[in-house]
Amino acid sequence: MDLLVQGLLLGGLYTTTALGLSLVFGVIKMVNLAHGEFLVVGAYLTSILVALFGLDPLLLSIPAALALAAIAYPLQRYVLSPVMQRSGEAPIIVTFGVAIVAQTLLLLSFGSSPRTVNAPYATMQFEVFGVPVRTSLLIATVIGVLLVFVLHYMLYKTPFGRRVRAASTDPEAAGFVGIDTKHTYALVLSIAAGISAIGGTLIALSFAVSPESGTGWLLRAFTVVIIGGLGSIRGALVGALILGLVETFGSAWFGPQYRDVIVFGGLVLMLLIRPSGLFGKAVRA
Repeated sequence: MDLLVQGLLLGGLYTTTALGLSLVFGVIKMVNLAHGEFLVVGAYLTSILVALFGLDPLLLSIPAALALAAIAYPLQRYVLSPVMQRSGEAPIIVTFGVAIVAQTLLLLSFGSSPRTVNAPYATMQFEVFGVPVRTSLLIATVIGVLLVFVLHYMLYKTPFGRRVRAASTDPEAAGFVGIDTKHTYALVLSIAAGISAIGGTLIALSFAVSPESGTGWLLRAFTVVIIGGLGSIRGALVGALILGLVETFGSAWFGPQYRDVIVFGGLVLMLLIRPSGLFGKAVRA
């Protein structure tokens, strides 16, 4: 029971860290290699705000999310959208460059020392079904599930969601009926970046982050998305829970030093068995 609860809560954290990547791929059909840096930058922005104002990091993750969303909008609108028209590989190269630049700026500004976001509840524990769990992971799980429902509602129950789905399904036809696809895509990347900032804050409440942490979290997010299905919002939740369980049980059986081997071995296995994932269509509920 201990491993089951811990695995599900770890999966709850992975949900939030992978949602933005899944959303971008599902709508824009773009692999965002800067996603890991979005998470890390979000964590650093929140830590700066906490140092400045001394307020709760979950509250301050909101302005951090808005700041990162404001950066992501022009990145998509004026950099990524134009290069997407040239080739499918160009956005991948650009986002890789963005990741390198972000990582370098973080190193120059803050050094390589890991940091965390401090909160009174970050290290607290209480019992769930008799199992001691970290409060920060439970909070991350609740937020992750809420974000899944919010994204589902936004995509399928609002006029904006209808425009997003139209731009995703047939950009040319969407343009004919007056939908500005470049603006829509930019808003989608902004939303994904904002979610990533919140995810980065949740990571920093439970684990130390450094400028080099982005790659590891990007690979975990990719694993979640591959398991759940590329572009599937529901799949991101299911894939995250599966990954959390596999990582927790695998670490207990083989040792924590094999944690990364277990995670990425699972990714390779999933690609071999079912490359489309469990829910393998773009932007599904």
